[in-house]
Amino acid sequence: MDVGLTSEQLSLRDTVRAILRAECPTDAARQAITDPDRWRAPWKTVVELGWTELAKQDTSGDFGPVELTVILEECGAAIAPIPLLSSVGLAAGVLSAVDPPGQDGAAAVLADIAAGTVATLAVHSPGQRLPGAPMTLRNGRLRGRAVAVPNMARAELIVTLAESDSGTVAAVARTGDGVTIVTCDSTNPAQPGADIEVDAEPVAVAPVESAEAALAAPLVAVAADLVGVAGAALARSVEHAKTRRQFGVPIGAFQGIKHALADNYVSLERARSLTYAAAARLERSETAWTAAAFAKAAAADAATSCARTNVQVHGALGQTWEHDAHLYVRHAWQHAALLGDSRALYHEVGRRFAGEAK
Repeated sequence: MDVGLTSEQLSLRDTVRAILRAECPTDAARQAITDPDRWRAPWKTVVELGWTELAKQDTSGDFGPVELTVILEECGAAIAPIPLLSSVGLAAGVLSAVDPPGQDGAAAVLADIAAGTVATLAVHSPGQRLPGAPMTLRNGRLRGRAVAVPNMARAELIVTLAESDSGTVAAVARTGDGVTIVTCDSTNPAQPGADIEVDAEPVAVAPVESAEAALAAPLVAVAADLVGVAGAALARSVEHAKTRRQFGVPIGAFQGIKHALADNYVSLERARSLTYAAAARLERSETAWTAAAFAKAAAADAATSCARTNVQVHGALGQTWEHDAHLYVRHAWQHAALLGDSRALYHEVGRRFAGEAK
């Protein structure tokens, strides 16, 4: 079994990192909070570079889940205010799990996403901590309500899961066509989420093996994004701890700080290992969801912990609007809850394990 990234994947990572450094400096996330169109310029670049092409299945085998994980990790590290995660990681991730693969309706939507159409995923029912099928499909009509839909204000297509007479299906609705945005309040205005109500005729419907199978790839995608956030926040904490001095020594020499940073490093590396392992196992449907759930839970804990510590290490400076620390906190909090918070995911994995052990 291969351990670690290949030379091609490392080269891809470095290229993506350099492009994001130029197109999405950290200040872009702050600007996107007040400028609703700030995302359009970097998104155009991303589409032109072909990153959205990862929405389609690569028959050559050169690009797959691991490569997408590499790109999404770097986007998370840059806290880039672009809808790549919602479009390619979440919406296309569900559509790639349709059974049988390559259904005409799903394939056409995937082609649109690959061409740059912004999409999102609606799978949270009101009052539920874990994702599922919040919609119903009856008599050709898609109905239901979903909460915490990421990038809803920017999306043209909404992918969701619905219960139908023939079982669970992936359904696609077009925004504005029977879709009502209930609220736009968001933890992170740079990537605004919203609640929606749907009563529309879907533009595409395709069966999936189960909601669990359909959500494995999106869980890994969110985990990758959170690993990037955690890594970037920790790097900023370490850099400040090495340069900021108190009582004649760097503050990183103090136990309270160096122990917190060491704990963050352990949580980050655990999350990164679980995430890439889960990405490599996505084609093994019998274990994919469990691996993805562990990765997402670990990445959520790592990101929120690293973002919180980043604020603490910077002290009063880290609590100001002008500093970037709050941008990582916003991003980490928002995506940590996406597709299930860590406690809910660990509880579900434990519940299933206990049930199988009986």
